[in-house]
Amino acid sequence: MRVGAIDIGSNSVRLLVAEIPEAGNGALTAIARAGEACRLGRGLDRTGRIDAEIGERAASLTYEFVRRARSLGARRIMVGATAALRRAENGSEIADLIEKRSGLPIRILSGEDEARLVYEAVISGLGTPARRRAGVVFDLGGGSTEVVSGVGLQPGRFKSLPFGAVTLTEKFLTSAPPTPDQIDALVTFVDEHLMHDCAYMPVETSLLAGVGGTVTVLAALDRGIEVYEPSLLDGWLIPSSRLEPLIERVAGSTEQERASWSVLGHGRSDIVAAGALVVRSLARRFRSPGLTCSTQGLRYGLARLAASEGTEMPPAPPREAPPRPSDG
Repeated sequence: MRVGAIDIGSNSVRLLVAEIPEAGNGALTAIARAGEACRLGRGLDRTGRIDAEIGERAASLTYEFVRRARSLGARRIMVGATAALRRAENGSEIADLIEKRSGLPIRILSGEDEARLVYEAVISGLGTPARRRAGVVFDLGGGSTEVVSGVGLQPGRFKSLPFGAVTLTEKFLTSAPPTPDQIDALVTFVDEHLMHDCAYMPVETSLLAGVGGTVTVLAALDRGIEVYEPSLLDGWLIPSSRLEPLIERVAGSTEQERASWSVLGHGRSDIVAAGALVVRSLARRFRSPGLTCSTQGLRYGLARLAASEGTEMPPAPPREAPPRPSDG
C-alpha cells in the first residue's frame, strides 16, 4: 500500500510518501520526503496563541503536501499535529482551518501518542540490533521533546517535556553565539525537567537514539557531509568523545558560521544552538556509548498509522498555489 503522512510540528511541516505492507508491519520504503519551515510555535509561550498568518501558512503547506501525496499515488493519508496545536488556545481553530484547506481530518496527538509513534518508528528504522536491546529514544521538536525508554519495539516509560528548540530559543537565547549566562539559564531549566520528569528512566543505556533537525545537523557535521541525505545519516553513531566538542562548536557558533553549513537548511539556523544544548543535557542524563541519529521520526509512525487506521482518499479539493515546499 502507498500511504502519505504529514507531520505538523511547532517548527516545520513535513511529508512522507511511502510503500508499506497492507498489514502496516514490516519494512517501510520511502518514496518521497519533503519539509518546510513554518514556525507554528513562534511566540506561543508568550501569547498562548498561534499567529493567524502562520496558521494560514501551515494550512497552505498541508494542502500542498496532500496534493503531492495524491499525485504520487497515496491511497491513504494521515495528518498529525503536535505540541503547537496541542497547547495553543486557538489550536482547534487552526486545526479547523487546516482541515478545510486540505480536505482531510487533523489528528492532534497527545504527548503519549507522539512518544509511542516516534519510539516505534525509530527502533523499526534502526533495524535488528536495536530491536534486541533496551534503549532510550528522544524526539527534539520545536515546542516539545519526547523521551521514551523501552526494550526492543516495546516502549516502556515515556515523557513529553514542555520545551523544544523554538520555545527555548525564544525564552533564553537572544544572541548568536549565546552568552554564558544565557546558556546557563537554558541548561538549568532543561536539567531540572530531566531530573524530575525522567526520574524513573534508566541512568545508563546501550542505545541513545535521537530524531529531529538538530540531531541530523550534528550527525551531518560529524560525518562531514554538506547535503542532507537520509541514507548517510540514519544509524550514524556520534561517539561520546566527539559529541561534546561538536555540541560546543554548534552552540558557540555565529550566524556567519551557521550560514556556511549548507546541511542546516532554511528555518533552523536560529534555533540549532538551543537544540544542541538540549542534546548535551540528554546525553549527560542518559549515559551511553554515543548518540545514534535516526531520520525516521513521527511521520514514519504516522505512515504506519495511515496503513492500519486510515480511510480511502476523498475527492481532491480545488487546486490553489501555496508556497512550494523544499525537499527535506
